[in-house]
Amino acid sequence: MTIFWTLRNIPELANLNARDRRAYWRRAFRRTWRHWETWAGLLGCAICAGLGSGLGALADHTVVGALIGGGVGGFVFGQATVHVARSHYKYELLSRDR
Repeated sequence: MTIFWTLRNIPELANLNARDRRAYWRRAFRRTWRHWETWAGLLGCAICAGLGSGLGALADHTVVGALIGGGVGGFVFGQATVHVARSHYKYELLSRDR
């Protein structure tokens, strides 16, 4: 599994300038909400934040635990979103050439 840290790391967007990369990302990102994988990633984010809060409560630091868990969950959500968005880039980039 490849981890995408920035938009430049996504192969479909690597050859575009920064402005076009952001524009294509926004178009594809809007479409990702129609797929269950994106919603599962969001649920995973919430679960990680809840688990982090619960584990943080054991050390009397619920907020810190929630922040760490939310960060991990946010990473999971971001990767799920990129996975779904990549399926839409082909359509978006082909429509650009027309």
